[in-house]
Amino acid sequence: MNNFQTILTAVFIAIFVFAVLVFSGMLNIGQKDKATTGLTGNIIVWGTLDSKNMDSLLPEVDPSKESELSIKYIQKNVDTYQEELIEAFALGTAPDLFIIDPSMIIRNDKFVYKTSYDSFPEKIFRDTYIDGADIYLGADGIYAFPFLVDPMVMYYNKNLLSNEGIATPPSYWDEFFILNSKLTKKNTNGGIDKSMIALGGYDNINNAKEILSTLFIQSNSPIITRDGAGYEVYLDSSDDSTLSPFKALEFYMSFSKNSNEAYSWNKSLPKSLDMFTSGKLAFYLGYASELFKIQEINTNLSFDIAKIPQLRNIENKRNYGKIYAIAINKKSGNLSTAVSVASKLGTADVAKSLSINFSLPTASRSLLTEKPKQTYLYSFWDSAIISRSWIDPDKKKSDKIFENMIDGVLLGGDTTSGALRNAGDQLNLLLK
Repeated sequence: MNNFQTILTAVFIAIFVFAVLVFSGMLNIGQKDKATTGLTGNIIVWGTLDSKNMDSLLPEVDPSKESELSIKYIQKNVDTYQEELIEAFALGTAPDLFIIDPSMIIRNDKFVYKTSYDSFPEKIFRDTYIDGADIYLGADGIYAFPFLVDPMVMYYNKNLLSNEGIATPPSYWDEFFILNSKLTKKNTNGGIDKSMIALGGYDNINNAKEILSTLFIQSNSPIITRDGAGYEVYLDSSDDSTLSPFKALEFYMSFSKNSNEAYSWNKSLPKSLDMFTSGKLAFYLGYASELFKIQEINTNLSFDIAKIPQLRNIENKRNYGKIYAIAINKKSGNLSTAVSVASKLGTADVAKSLSINFSLPTASRSLLTEKPKQTYLYSFWDSAIISRSWIDPDKKKSDKIFENMIDGVLLGGDTTSGALRNAGDQLNLLLK
């Protein structure tokens, strides 16, 4: 190798290492002045996260007082966000950056700028973020940069448990069969006055789809996953082994069967969140982000938080979680700055500020080793580490598929295997 080649190689390696350090958050840039940042222009960011919490930390992306970079965050309605994005992409008015979760991967695929593995190696990504974040790794590059995790957790009414001599919440799903006789209270007409847990139904159970997703994921079913350049549904209705979607769905449905020892829920009851905040539900399965809503609804409610129960004798613990990430509009008018801002939002300093603002764990492995000062947040952090999600092709339509799967058994007389098979077929059609 001649001197010129040697110098060229050295320069290339230096640039590559510098880029990796910046993207991984190990090297902070933009801390001194405009000359250091080199970021200019207006960057628009869309998302459904609260604007107050976002606006307060955006200056951390580029703290230079003389900066010519302007970052504006616009909060969108969660119910119309995806449709607004699609329309904006069609009209050429889409934001430079937009916050997504795994349910938005497929629908926005053709609009996203994928960061190549030459710029950000897959190994660095996996070492930087939790295992569940690999849902943003595509065949042609990194789809988005993860930064926050909203895991499913188990809220529990401390008074209802202590009144029955129950010292700690269950760690395994099969414990609910034993606890139900103590915690589910029926009136003289056989109706349920107080319930142990809301499982088995759909329309009056908050987060029913997320609960089912948790059970499926714990049963080694990723529901939908990438298969080369395409996607494949994993909801096998014929496998009745301990670890299978079939067994997971049977377990879920057992809580709505009047003849079952676990019977604790039916369609006549109020929404599960209302039952819990009124002190009539012992366990509520919900997102970590629901904490302050629960406190606001009933300031006198004595409750605590635990991790979602697991299947017994299973080697790998799993939990469902919504993993938020920053995606880049490939047609941004200021693409280079958009890429820089996106990478900066994923760095440790900004991610930590986001975590504090939202009281939610980050997707960063290193930051999850730092336990929060508030002990009630411990379960959030522990749950985030084992969180997984799945590639939902259309959140609203798949929600209806899950609802039909449950109602097919409750109201239509379907078998568990038949309902599961129909759901798998509908998800396959949705993918196509």
